[in-house]
Amino acid sequence: WLKRCCILPRSGDSAWLSLSAGEAAMASGSKAGRTYSDPELPQLLPLPARPSSSYEARPKIRDYSQFTEEQVRAICTKLGLDVEAHPDFAWVARDCLLALRNEGWACKVTGTDVEFVYSPTKETRSFHPIVEAHRQLVEQLIRVQQDLKFKRLDPLYRVRHLVFLAIMGEKDVRRVATPKLVEDIMANLDINPSDEPYLVQRVKMTVEDSYFRMQRSGGHLTTIETCVDVESLLVNLELDRVGFMKKISPSGLLYCVECQTSLGDIISTSCHDVLCNKCAVDTHSTGNRQDAPLVFIEQSVCAECCSKAALVRCQDCVELFCYECFKLTHSRGKRKRHCVGLPLRTFCYECDSREASYICAECEDVLCSRCSARLHRAGARQNHTLFGLRKAVYNKKLFADNLDRLMGILQRNVQRSFSLNPWFIFYDAGLAPSWYNFQHHVLIRADPNDLMNPPIDVTEAGEEESRRGMPGASVLMDTHAARFAAKSAWFDVPPPVHVKYASPHN
Repeated sequence: WLKRCCILPRSGDSAWLSLSAGEAAMASGSKAGRTYSDPELPQLLPLPARPSSSYEARPKIRDYSQFTEEQVRAICTKLGLDVEAHPDFAWVARDCLLALRNEGWACKVTGTDVEFVYSPTKETRSFHPIVEAHRQLVEQLIRVQQDLKFKRLDPLYRVRHLVFLAIMGEKDVRRVATPKLVEDIMANLDINPSDEPYLVQRVKMTVEDSYFRMQRSGGHLTTIETCVDVESLLVNLELDRVGFMKKISPSGLLYCVECQTSLGDIISTSCHDVLCNKCAVDTHSTGNRQDAPLVFIEQSVCAECCSKAALVRCQDCVELFCYECFKLTHSRGKRKRHCVGLPLRTFCYECDSREASYICAECEDVLCSRCSARLHRAGARQNHTLFGLRKAVYNKKLFADNLDRLMGILQRNVQRSFSLNPWFIFYDAGLAPSWYNFQHHVLIRADPNDLMNPPIDVTEAGEEESRRGMPGASVLMDTHAARFAAKSAWFDVPPPVHVKYASPHN
């Protein structure tokens, strides 16, 4: 028809006149509609208004049985598959029958056995490699299911599985950590947010760090076993417990909860008790406790009073002192010019993974070399005063003269750590911020312009909570979290032991 329309008629030629009325109208470019009565054109029906959704009907899946029930039951017996015990693997039997049919083989049930008949040649055999491959597949699937069943009994595996499902396929880190996810992880790790609210932040940060680790390594390389380091999370949780107990201890020291006379050397991840080495061997050498990891803790005692935690190390005296004893013994004479340092390693407040190298007097933070260079690289922070912490000897002018200021900075860092505030910020699917209370399980929409202040004023409710011994009380030792943590360690300094030696002449 198009060829006929493209031929230009010559003068006197009747080709143009031979076209029908509808063809001539369309060839001439007129806007007239098609003539549906023309038998050469398809009969077109007027289409109704197309709805917003797809007009074409979705194809329906034909549900008909291609194989008899006897064939399916017989092939399941051949594969060693119990459909009632493993209903999720019923597809293997159907896949095996389809693979046989595609190769031209048919299944013939003879009593309790199955024979395979080749349709073109009518060859019959009782063994087929396709059936053997599917039998091995069934064995592997059952074995993997049993392994997965035993893995799910491990709470650490359940934590990895929860984190894996949360981080995979997510595009924004704010949607990764949810209140339900944090509560499920803490339940698997035997943590009650009402008893230990200062551990919620550690769990939330670990989930978010797992998302960034997945982004760096790639989602195709991330598995359930590698998505999160649960062992490091357990160690950090125990160290946070130790830090909180040191914070509420009057002397800053933790003694063994069993003998109550020796300094604590380790903390157990199963019972969360602070123990000395001897008591740890006695209590964790048999039973279920012998499989629980033990986390070593560092403690330093003042060499002068032997009743408080050491905060200063004198490089010239080679001794550890608490703040009061150091000021008392180094206030005059030659000791006034002694060089001092910190007794224990201090980790960076910014990254929390590297040892601190500097302390900023203006920011009041202890920072590692990398974080200090990044934060003080430009702007007004270039003029901040930094004190080194990792050198063996410190200049009197740089450190000792500012000891009061630096000790105040360290103490303020301890005080603002391990917050007992039960309110935490979370984001929904629309990235709208909300405050969630882990004690009352209340979710309140937050003001996007004010994400620092919780919806309830903790200072006003502090007096009532202090009387009731609830978290968030104004007096730290009267809070429920402090009373709960006090069960895991002994805070009272034991009296000095006087040893009497018998005279050899007697």
